[in-house]
Amino acid sequence: MKIINTHCHLIEIEKALDTKSGNLELIKKIPSVEKAEEIIPFVTTTEILRQMDEAGIQQTVLFALICPVLYASNEFVYSICKKYPDRFIGFASVNPHEKNAVKILEKAIINYNFKGIKFHPPLQNFYPNNAMLFPFYELAIKHNIPIVFHIGSTPFGNLTLLKQADPVLLDEVAVQFPDLKIILTHLGTLWSNEAFMVAEKNPNVYIDTAAYPYEIKELLTKKTIERVGEDKFIFGTDFPMPYEGKLHKMKDFVECINELEITTIQKEKIYYKNFQKLITS
Repeated sequence: MKIINTHCHLIEIEKALDTKSGNLELIKKIPSVEKAEEIIPFVTTTEILRQMDEAGIQQTVLFALICPVLYASNEFVYSICKKYPDRFIGFASVNPHEKNAVKILEKAIINYNFKGIKFHPPLQNFYPNNAMLFPFYELAIKHNIPIVFHIGSTPFGNLTLLKQADPVLLDEVAVQFPDLKIILTHLGTLWSNEAFMVAEKNPNVYIDTAAYPYEIKELLTKKTIERVGEDKFIFGTDFPMPYEGKLHKMKDFVECINELEITTIQKEKIYYKNFQKLITS
């Protein structure tokens, strides 16, 4: 069965390790990352390809993200997608507070043939229902590409504000922009009920499965899939974030989906069909 991992970060190692930038010190402050030096070298193209092969994943979406800790420029993501065009799909990002940010984002989408946009409201310090973001939503509609929003809890401690990751804020966006394709992340984590409500209510809202494996087993039940809609769920792993006290393994997430008591058709939709439809229709 084909599998597309739609949620992955590859940070720019040199910038992460640059003591002048302060990024490494920020990473060390993350409660879930006790040994930053061990995890940063782990985030390499070689490792992600190895894990993809191990898990039977054919393609992975790489997120650009212009923010502290998870920084990855559009140029960096494009360089990897260009080298491995059959394995990686690029999503663009921009600092929404930057001057001419909409033009910068559109240039990246066009020049690099990116298939979506990634925003992280808490790390980028904005509320997704703020009118400041509306030009970005109009841009996504213009190019018929989805926007992925981080929602739910974060591992970044006091670096972020939880209220900026409230999935209910995206309900307002979905209503105001019915043609905007919205992807919520992490099954909502500790806001899963709210995330499921937003996805169930709005035809243009989807949700990825990049939660902890035990959360996937608890939350992604047959009844939930039937209620929210089997066309609404998209497979993701949030590589390379550690979970349950261990380094990330993509195969654990694949095994989780395989073990769910749902139909083969539903698994196919989660693994690749729902996402493929989003970026091609």
